[in-house]
Amino acid sequence: MNSGENYDHDDWSTRYNEFYPAGSRLDNEFRTSLMLVRSGKSWTQRVESRILNETGQTRARWQVLFAIGFAEQPVIMSELCKRVHVQWPTMVRLIEAMERDGLIRREDHPDDKRSRYIYLTAAGEDVIARVQPVLDNERSAVFGALSDAELKTAQAILEKIYRASTT
Repeated sequence: MNSGENYDHDDWSTRYNEFYPAGSRLDNEFRTSLMLVRSGKSWTQRVESRILNETGQTRARWQVLFAIGFAEQPVIMSELCKRVHVQWPTMVRLIEAMERDGLIRREDHPDDKRSRYIYLTAAGEDVIARVQPVLDNERSAVFGALSDAELKTAQAILEKIYRASTT
């Protein structure tokens, strides 16, 4: 990649422009997708590490707790799976572990014997209260260099990319 940007693989990607001519639409799409993936991985690693170190909670657990907390309670498992993009078997294990740890409670659904209502407990709300400031501080550290207008533009662009990638 010879356009002046410093990417980790510059030293070994000497034939890159044979595949993606410099300045072409394909070159720009490749670079954008590369930075999108790298940014996502970097963000995820940064946040996961910080929250795990400070609260002992994994991303899977705190994301589920926030999803429950953001919703009108109770929630049901299928809704939760959709909200956090997790497969049913994984969610079952998470919910069972969080119930054992006292972070959520479940009750039988009165109209559907295959389903159970899920509620946050006081302990689950406490985890959210401990995770949120860490998460908010990390967000501010990463996005602090952007103006409000740039942040809104980035959000609009990322939403457009997300919609295109999920159709």
